[in-house]
Amino acid sequence: MDLEIAAAAPLNITGPVFSNAGLWSGSTTITFANTVSAVGIATNTPNDPFCAGYTGSGKATYSMAGQPTSGNAPLTMPIGTNNDPAAAEALINLPPAAYAMGTAAAYSSTGAVYLANDADLYLTNFAKGTNWGTLTPNGTNMILYYQDAANGPGNYLTPLPYDLYLLKTGGFTNYVSTNLAAKIGCVTNVQYAGYTFVSNVLFYDWREGWNNGSGINGKGKIVQAVQIDIGKFNAWLFGTNWFNGSTNVNGGQYCNATCLSSSHKSHPIDCIYVYNSVPLTSTTLPAVRVVGGGMMPSRTAPYGFTVATAMPLYVLGHYNASNSVGSSVGKNSTVYTSPAGLMGDSITILSGNWKDSSTGQKPAATTTTVNAAVLAGIVRSTNSMYSGGVENFLRCLESWGSSTYLWYNGSIMVMFPSRYATNFWQQTGGYYDAPNRKWAFDTNFVQQAGLPPLTPQAKGVIRATWNAY
Repeated sequence: MDLEIAAAAPLNITGPVFSNAGLWSGSTTITFANTVSAVGIATNTPNDPFCAGYTGSGKATYSMAGQPTSGNAPLTMPIGTNNDPAAAEALINLPPAAYAMGTAAAYSSTGAVYLANDADLYLTNFAKGTNWGTLTPNGTNMILYYQDAANGPGNYLTPLPYDLYLLKTGGFTNYVSTNLAAKIGCVTNVQYAGYTFVSNVLFYDWREGWNNGSGINGKGKIVQAVQIDIGKFNAWLFGTNWFNGSTNVNGGQYCNATCLSSSHKSHPIDCIYVYNSVPLTSTTLPAVRVVGGGMMPSRTAPYGFTVATAMPLYVLGHYNASNSVGSSVGKNSTVYTSPAGLMGDSITILSGNWKDSSTGQKPAATTTTVNAAVLAGIVRSTNSMYSGGVENFLRCLESWGSSTYLWYNGSIMVMFPSRYATNFWQQTGGYYDAPNRKWAFDTNFVQQAGLPPLTPQAKGVIRATWNAY
């Protein structure tokens, strides 16, 4: 896919840049400090060759001699029969039937290409009235599976028990008995069953519901999201409940230990794949959102944590911005972070000031720090509509302004067009005001040990020496 960038405000790009097609830089405010290469033609002009009529302020600055370069070798991903972006989108989607989750084929070298088959945990929901699985009581439509190929046929995906029960007689507990004699502590006394770190949330996205500025019934498009609270997930891994701090017999401690001792994993639970089965309609967008992620789960150290989904992914507040030693909030530094990955149909950053109840355009934002490698789709440019460029790859829905900063340290990868969040980017001043972007490449990613879990990788064999016989 073509790479376009024309940021209006100063943007210094410190890491290497590669386009698997063409590349356009069209702004005097942009400085490239590293290599910039493209398979197609790399263009440095005010006029965007991929979007007729769209112009930037002029030529970007290339600090490294000989840049940018055109005609480079392409990166070919082993998905489908060609290198088409639509085929690459399968990477984040549910695998095809031939490599379906929970089958032996899912863990073959070809099946493991799909993120869903490689994740430690699989979280999904489904419509009320369908088969809710074997969990007792089955009082929710949310199911969490532990995935391990070492468990053998029929046990590749293990449904994990709920650890949050709302009782009909009042109060919460983390365990209920199937013994009818238990009475208050029995499954028959359960009003709701779920997981302590998972919830359903509803909010509005004005980009997706823009409709020439009038919205949908005067609001943005309804987003129905499966929400993961990273802090509460960490408590689940430790086996403690978020609501009373007591020992949680249904927590993830045992599951985490199983992952560590697995014959082929040998690491703690460090990744989750989420599939939201809410139907995509003209008024409703299924999505996934992460909150409480200022610090990555301590039980996953030093591997970090990755969230992957086929749906649009929203990040609320600081993400991977500190650890137990110090803070990297408001800095182009990742000294106090862990390897983190966010993979989805699109990525939208909601500042720490975001309120789900807000229905109006451009609510006020607050300075926010996000540190993660990001793989997501974009809405491609047409002859009349600009994609938004690299500068708007991290989507925003709030009024940020020049005095409100979006600090980002990571790496951006675009391999496919968005399939769910498909509305075009609109100029700043519509549904958002652009943040003061303080973006940098996370240099931890130049080392294998610094890559987030589930990172797609291409490997090659290089003959180092020759021997004659």
